[in-house]
Amino acid sequence: MKIKQLKLQAKQAGFTLLELLVVITLIAALAVGALIAYDGVGDKAQAAAAADANVKVDNAIRQYKAVTNSYPNQWDNLASGASLISALPTQLTAVISTWATGNAASNVTFSLGRAGINELQQWNSPDAGLNTTGVIPNLAHNESFNPQNAQEQEHFEDNGIGDDGPIANIAVVPGLTGCQADGVALPITPADVNFPAGDDNYIQNRYSDALEGDECHLVVALGFGSDAAASTATSSVSIGKSPSFGKTDAANPANNVDPNQHYSRYIGLFLVGSDGDDAGTDITDGEYLTKARLLTIIAPDGTIADQNLATAVQN
Repeated sequence: MKIKQLKLQAKQAGFTLLELLVVITLIAALAVGALIAYDGVGDKAQAAAAADANVKVDNAIRQYKAVTNSYPNQWDNLASGASLISALPTQLTAVISTWATGNAASNVTFSLGRAGINELQQWNSPDAGLNTTGVIPNLAHNESFNPQNAQEQEHFEDNGIGDDGPIANIAVVPGLTGCQADGVALPITPADVNFPAGDDNYIQNRYSDALEGDECHLVVALGFGSDAAASTATSSVSIGKSPSFGKTDAANPANNVDPNQHYSRYIGLFLVGSDGDDAGTDITDGEYLTKARLLTIIAPDGTIADQNLATAVQN
C-alpha cells in the first residue's frame, strides 16, 4: 500500500517538459495578441481626449456668452509685434499668420471689445528665450508668471479705445488674394497642390462653411489661455480652467505638440468682418461686425474636434 502511494506522489510531483512547452507557447501567443490589441491605444486615447476637450471648451465659451452676452476676456494674442510667438506648433503656423492691422486697427478693436474681449495678454517679444526662466509657454502670457516678457494690453474701455491704444498686431486666418481691411492687405492662403486650383479660401472654409469662398473675410485667432478662463470666475457659468493639448507623432516628430515646449492652449477663431459685395476685396467701416462672432475652437495643431474624433476611431 505504501509503495503505491509513493508512486502516485512521484507522478504528481511536477510538469513534464512537454507540458511546460505547451504552457509557455500559450502564454506567448496571448501576450502577442494583447500587444496587437493595445497597439495604438495611446494615440486613440490622446485623440479622443483632444476631441473631448475641444468640444467642452467650445460649449463652455458659448454658454458663457449666452448668459453674460459677452465672451470671456483676456485671451492670448498669438502675435507679438510683426511676428507670431515662437512657441507655436509648426502645424498652427501653417493655418494662421501675423497681421499688422494698420488703418483697420480701430475697427478690429471695437468689434472684439464690444464682444467682451477688451484686454489681450501679450508677449513683449516673440522670442520664447526671453521669457522668465522656467516659465512654460502655456503660462508665458501671464505677467504674474512671466513679468519679463508678458503684459496685459487694455485696448477697449468705456465703449472707446483703451489706454494702450488699438490692437496693432494680431494673428489671422489667411484668405483670398487681394483681400484687404480698410486698405490694409490681409495674408493670402498659401498655394497647396492638395486642393483644387482656384480654391483660394480653403483654410477659412475648413473651419466654417458659412464663410463664402469668393468673399473677403477677416478671421482672427486668439488663444484661450489661463487668464481668459479666470476672467469668467464671477459668473454662474464660470470656466474652471483652460485645458491644454498634447500630441505625440512617432512617425513625424515635427508634428509633436509638447506643453513644455509649445503653446498648447485651444484657439478661438473669431469673425470680425466680411466684404459681401460681388467680387469685393476690401472690408470697410460698415462691413465690420459690431460684435465679433466665435466661429469655432481649434486645437493648437490646427485640427477641429471632428478630426481628432475621427483619428481616435481610426486608431
